[in-house]
Amino acid sequence: SKAVNYYEQALLKYRGIYGHTTIHPDVANLLNSLGLAWRHLDDYRKAISYHEQALQMYKRISLHQSTARHNIAATLDNLGISWHHMSDYKKAISYHEQSLQMYRTIYGRNRAHLDIATLLNNLGKAWVHLGDYRKAMSYSEKALQMYRSILGQNTAHPD
Repeated sequence: SKAVNYYEQALLKYRGIYGHTTIHPDVANLLNSLGLAWRHLDDYRKAISYHEQALQMYKRISLHQSTARHNIAATLDNLGISWHHMSDYKKAISYHEQSLQMYRTIYGRNRAHLDIATLLNNLGKAWVHLGDYRKAMSYSEKALQMYRSILGQNTAHPD
């Protein structure tokens, strides 16, 4: 895909600028974007590889920049989605739960936010595949409640 080629070219340039082993937010963002591009091309193994690289870099960046926590949470969710597509629902749930905890730390435990609602929805979908319909319903109902509290009762939303 053209997007993958452009991202890979940009990654090479960034590594040329910052150094191959330098930890930098721009490089981490590109790695995460490459993961998303590969996921959209249904190559989930490559997606996971790039998301894992981005996650490790974001974790190192977070030691110095608290703003990296949001990127860590988003990347954990991306990993969960990719594992879901690979039918490893237990791994997907693990990543989604880590992401959910991080977003709740960022936004506040009881604050409604679209990122949290989306994660609750993702967890509901994964629990369906594992056959725990009570958990699936619980997460899905929480997601629906949160979406409605944010978007309004009658607003259409893709999730």
